Amino acid sequence: MKRMKKILVFMLFAVLTISLQAHPDSYRDVKKSNLKILYIGQNPEMPDRYSFGNVSNMKTWDNEIKPERAQEFYKFFKNYFTTVDLVYGEDYNESLTQKYDVVIFDDVPRQLDGELTDMMKSWGKEIDYLSDDYDKPTIFIGGLNGPVIESKQTKIDVLCNCLDSHAYYYDEEHPIFTMPYKVPMDTEMRPPNKGVYSYYTGNDLPEKMPMLRMQNVDAMDYPPGVVTLPGFGDSPDAEAIASGPSIKMVEAVAIGRHGNFFQWGYRADPRHLTEAGKLALINSIHYIHRFKEQKPFVKRKNSHRLEALDNVYKASDKGYTFRMKSAQKMHNNYNSAKVRELAGASIPFDKYLLKQDSKFPDRTYYLKSVPKKIVEKYVDDWNAYQKYYEDNLGYIGVSEVKEHKEYGFKYQDFVIDEDLQDLGIANNDIQLLEKCITMLETNEQPEVAKKLLGKYTNETFSSAKEWRKWFKKNKEKLFFTETGGYKWMVNNLK
Repeated sequence: MKRMKKILVFMLFAVLTISLQAHPDSYRDVKKSNLKILYIGQNPEMPDRYSFGNVSNMKTWDNEIKPERAQEFYKFFKNYFTTVDLVYGEDYNESLTQKYDVVIFDDVPRQLDGELTDMMKSWGKEIDYLSDDYDKPTIFIGGLNGPVIESKQTKIDVLCNCLDSHAYYYDEEHPIFTMPYKVPMDTEMRPPNKGVYSYYTGNDLPEKMPMLRMQNVDAMDYPPGVVTLPGFGDSPDAEAIASGPSIKMVEAVAIGRHGNFFQWGYRADPRHLTEAGKLALINSIHYIHRFKEQKPFVKRKNSHRLEALDNVYKASDKGYTFRMKSAQKMHNNYNSAKVRELAGASIPFDKYLLKQDSKFPDRTYYLKSVPKKIVEKYVDDWNAYQKYYEDNLGYIGVSEVKEHKEYGFKYQDFVIDEDLQDLGIANNDIQLLEKCITMLETNEQPEVAKKLLGKYTNETFSSAKEWRKWFKKNKEKLFFTETGGYKWMVNNLK
């Protein structure tokens, strides 16, 4: 009997210990990690050097958030890690990172050449903040990835400063929700932002989706967070971990990783993070540490093929009707802001409204990349374009690099690859490589085979024998990446 009591006491103690680890009731219950953390915070005495969207919230940022933000993060991290150091952005240099396990950016550092950049005056310029050798596990809070690694061509590519307070499209078993702390997954049914309905993937979304609240403040009352372009899942060095409500496509990434870089898109500091948000952020620090010295090896070069479907969907009856309604609403808001300006009764949000384009969308704008012969075939049968692209989704690729006549930037259009159509094999189907190599071996349309192998791989072999040897050696490690240039590449991580 005594032995049974001892066993029961031991089991109760074990359950209690696990419970405290899963849901620490106070920071006294936390067993601190030995990971060494360097947090780059914003000096409250320095002006902002990067922009984060909604200007109506600048007073909230300046008066309520910014003065204590860096210290709040510092104290929060100190509750979970034995070593945490705070350095302001203007005092950071890369040599400081050597003695740390994880680096967290919450402010823009100096450039590598020592200059202190005002990001609001340098968008579009390639500025280096991190060296090419930088391989520290690194987290970017609330969009700092935008300025800091813009020149690296990672998949963590800022799309919009418009992330609200929740997360969806996540795997509850992912380590950022389970290790070392079990995140309480208390979801609620909420409608997505209406902006998602103007994209192809928002076409059939339900009215409400299960979402996990990550912060206690919403974007209308607090500076919004950041989502990045989709396309993380087409290479083994990256992953989309969670999406969140924004005005962009439903799969825009709120939390994601590319190599040793990690995006935490939510803007709130610990004062306004939920318990789920706090624990997920701490778990994210532990998780990214796994990827030390694993730099991204796939550069972001293109958009994924669903963007081509987005374009023709916006020209369809359903997509265009939604955009017209949105444009009408924006036009009305613009006119109201203009009237208040004339009356001398402007409200803070009017500055934002008056910067918006109040013009109505041109339906043909979304057909610019559609092949001329397809436009000649369907003319104003607007829904036929969407059906055509759906039927030919696997044959979508990109054109040769073009240069914009007026502005000089380089770009690529989406195209339908007629050689793929003739073969009936998608460019992301590994059977394409097998077929083309066989065509070379049997001298069946060898020029077409060479053309396709050259277009959809980075290899330049001259003989069928060399192609076969390469394919046989690497077949189990090959993957197709759209964002990486519509290429078959070899997985270096295997």
